[in-house]
Amino acid sequence: MLKSVLLVLLTATAIAVFSQEKYEKWGKIPVEDLQMTVYAHDSAANAVILQERAKIDLKFFNSGGNVTIAIHRRIKIFDISALDQGNLFIPYRSNRKNGEKFRDLDVQMILPNGDKQKVKSDNVFTEKRSKYWSAKKVFIPNLQKGCIIEYRYEMDSEDFISLYDWYFQHELPTRWSELEMEIPQAFVYAYLFRSPHPLDVQDSEDFYAGLAEGGKYAAIRKKFGLAHLPGLKEDPYMTTLDDYRAHIGFQLNAVNFPNQPEKKYMTNWADLATEMEGFSSFGRQYKQLGNFSKLWNAFSAYVKDTPKADLPEKALRFVSSNIKWNGDYWMYAVDDLDDAYARKTGNSADLNLAVVALLRTAGIDAVPLLTSTRSNGEMYPEYPFLDQFNTVLAYVRLPEGGIVLDATDPFNALNDVRTEFLNRQGWLADSGKPAWVNIVAPEISETWYGNLKLTEDGQISGRISLQVTGHLATEWRTELESKSPKEVLKSHFAAQYPDAMVDSVEVMDQRDLQKPLKIDFTCAIANTATAVNEYLYYKPVLGFVVEENPFKSLKRQYPVNFPRPFKGQYVMNLELPAGYALEETPKGAKISLLNNGGKLMFTCNKMADNKVQVILKLNIAQLEFNPDEYDGLRKFFDLNSEKVAMQLVLKKG
Repeated sequence: MLKSVLLVLLTATAIAVFSQEKYEKWGKIPVEDLQMTVYAHDSAANAVILQERAKIDLKFFNSGGNVTIAIHRRIKIFDISALDQGNLFIPYRSNRKNGEKFRDLDVQMILPNGDKQKVKSDNVFTEKRSKYWSAKKVFIPNLQKGCIIEYRYEMDSEDFISLYDWYFQHELPTRWSELEMEIPQAFVYAYLFRSPHPLDVQDSEDFYAGLAEGGKYAAIRKKFGLAHLPGLKEDPYMTTLDDYRAHIGFQLNAVNFPNQPEKKYMTNWADLATEMEGFSSFGRQYKQLGNFSKLWNAFSAYVKDTPKADLPEKALRFVSSNIKWNGDYWMYAVDDLDDAYARKTGNSADLNLAVVALLRTAGIDAVPLLTSTRSNGEMYPEYPFLDQFNTVLAYVRLPEGGIVLDATDPFNALNDVRTEFLNRQGWLADSGKPAWVNIVAPEISETWYGNLKLTEDGQISGRISLQVTGHLATEWRTELESKSPKEVLKSHFAAQYPDAMVDSVEVMDQRDLQKPLKIDFTCAIANTATAVNEYLYYKPVLGFVVEENPFKSLKRQYPVNFPRPFKGQYVMNLELPAGYALEETPKGAKISLLNNGGKLMFTCNKMADNKVQVILKLNIAQLEFNPDEYDGLRKFFDLNSEKVAMQLVLKKG
């Protein structure tokens, strides 16, 4: 699915493209919408957004501005499978500093005969989602097929720097979506428009708005509209649907008040870095020792006589073991870093800015690395929009290349970060040398090697060696921290073999995070084979890095985005029951994706002494596959699933 991205200054240039779609005011329901039983542009849709409209209104005063957004949406229900649309969920920012005032929520249901039923306040709930976000949750009772849901609300904010983003596209198909805005001409915004096709309406006009205290000021009214947008569907291995929705976002470029010099807001990356370094919740946290003196004193004692080359690893271990991540992704420290150290908890900025602070004070060239989580959406290095970021990592610059550090997980190794951080790249917020750098995830791997013996009654027993690397090792180490090795291993067999017996477990390099994690163990698993007359059917692959094909859909609109390259290897030497022989050797397989994006190999060979060796290898080296490569990728994983599920046929006598 191709996206076009356009950056434009919000000026009074008028461009108008007219559409047949028309926005209807609150409660005015056309008869044809009441009678509609199917959406002509998507006959399979169980519901459709008939129309939605947002209006952004910026009022300014001497010390700043106030932004209001009024939203009105109308949804038609075609099928009982869409009745969950009656559970409305409306998130909004609720933190003190940049919070929004939510008001005037109005919800009604229109029956197929045109009667209207207002949703009462006892069906509306407020939920605190995190320190920064809340949500209005609405339950619409007695919703039925053929009804129309209509709701509206307003939000106020003093954040006139970035206004509000508007998404024209949703999981439901949308017949008409529009954004109207009224902005004083003194405020010049750049807007970033992303859409698979051009706007159906883009209109602009100048007018004069009135000040509350009297007088008027020049303003601009803009309208953007898109018609007949298809619904979007979440697919496995993608970043976020928001990367593919038709969308428009804003950032203040400059303010030109009468008789005053122009004030620039969005200039270039170096200026943005300089500005951020002056923020009390960002740059001052790692530049001013007074904000982290207790943290530094404790760290200094911890690393006494440590070689300088080992300090990045030491800082990562110290912060992640002394400050627990609270689950929040954010760019700014909540309080001073010493406060997070005292609380023993903090958000992603508290932890990773602490790493930056300690390393810089120790003479290491460390800087904050701003990025966007995968669920927050992709970034645009061409445009210095601060709002495209939502979290921060630590970065150490070295002549031979940089090191990325993420202290939100105590078991992360150097250059290993949470999956949510793997959004391709990040920006070094350093006024001296601002730069975009790639965030490259190390390969993850899983290797099984075993010598097992199968008995006639279907039990297998023997010894298995397991080795995992990269973030897979991080996940195993996290489990091993709270559970015994036996419990962890049994949980990995539990779905298929709940009665598996595990013993003689030996764990190696559990604490050395730069090395692979190795686990050797003996196992005994009953009922792994099925006997039918003189035949015995046995599935030799007990566990693998990918077992089922994650790609079920025949076609795909969006790229496949794997967060990490991965490799799996399974080698099992199996001793057959006395008197049994392999009836037929399974056919081997060897396949490669285009451009060596991935490889799959399977062999099954008869060995001496009544043994069989099964080998399955899989690796994915390419991280992104376009939709035109999807069919080949899907068949590749189909073959892998076939070999994982394959059974050996043994015959007695």
